[in-house]
Amino acid sequence: MTEAGVIIMLGPAGSTSPEQLMAAARQAATLDLITLLRDHGIGPIVVYSSTPDDWPPPANVILSPSKTAFHFGTQLADLLTDLGWKRVAYFGGASAPLIDSATLTQIGRLLQTSHAHRRVLTNNLHSSDWLAMTDVDASLSIIRGSQRDNSLAWRLREEGSYSVQVTSPDRPATAFDLDTPSDLATIRHHPGCRPRLRQELEESRLLDPVPLPPILARLREPGTRVALIGRVAPRAWEALSRATQCWIRVFSEERGMVASERHQRGQVRSLLGKLLELQGPAAFFETMSQIVDIALIDSRVLMAHFGAYPDDADRFASDLLMTSAIKNPWLHDFTTAAANAPLPVLLGGHSIVAGGLHVISEILLEADGAN
Repeated sequence: MTEAGVIIMLGPAGSTSPEQLMAAARQAATLDLITLLRDHGIGPIVVYSSTPDDWPPPANVILSPSKTAFHFGTQLADLLTDLGWKRVAYFGGASAPLIDSATLTQIGRLLQTSHAHRRVLTNNLHSSDWLAMTDVDASLSIIRGSQRDNSLAWRLREEGSYSVQVTSPDRPATAFDLDTPSDLATIRHHPGCRPRLRQELEESRLLDPVPLPPILARLREPGTRVALIGRVAPRAWEALSRATQCWIRVFSEERGMVASERHQRGQVRSLLGKLLELQGPAAFFETMSQIVDIALIDSRVLMAHFGAYPDDADRFASDLLMTSAIKNPWLHDFTTAAANAPLPVLLGGHSIVAGGLHVISEILLEADGAN
């Protein structure tokens, strides 16, 4: 009887072109991950997909389609119960696009260790994108009660007395995942982007309006003034500082707004959001252009500050600067102003001022090494 294996979960996809772009990228990243896992002798592999007919899996990969409304904890706990595994590695479909060989070796060892008691290996204790664990039976009630995978490692430690080991937080291989179109625009410039994902992204024209090329060009120029706005991660900011000779302004607000449930309670407040209220979007970006040359904005903080939080379709369209596709009036006006701003503006989620900064730093350092 098999005692250990891998589960990769892909949630439902929306119907708009930005949502379909994200779904296609997740599928491509999943196929790349399956290849890596097999190369390291890690398996068997179960792919859980709510749309199993949309893509052909490789041989020997089991598709477990969702038949009900998707709930992360319920689906994962039910699947683990059916499989009867004692140890498991869980991945979201796009949670490890730059995972490295050393990390995969660690995962493989943990899955083969039958005597390890209540151990977890993950990329982030406070916001896990993937994890490997022992003693699955002891975790099922905790898993079942988890709305999202991000809280799972923390809950296993706090509620299940699991010992949690975190891989290096300074490597985008473990800190970066694909949550938004901005993440896709970033990773397609990274030399470590895997083949299927790279092909998918190179074929898409939806990413072309995202101003990554001019932003990367300015970051290579000494003295460029950079604004990092939103839930800026200190280590990621430091990584960008080491990789460039730029002057960096950090406007860090509302870190932990999801984990603390401030977002859910409508309690997110942003000082820059107040400035945006007072000036309006066009004047806001005009003011910004007077103090910096480029801006990377975690726009979810501003969205939460203004109340009516947009759906995936609108958020992703905003990241792609597809103003005509945005239904939310405030977000439409904000995105239009960003697209027409007198400086390059990158819009996205938490990752662009966290793991994405590590990826950008590696892109810059790789280019410097090549020259």
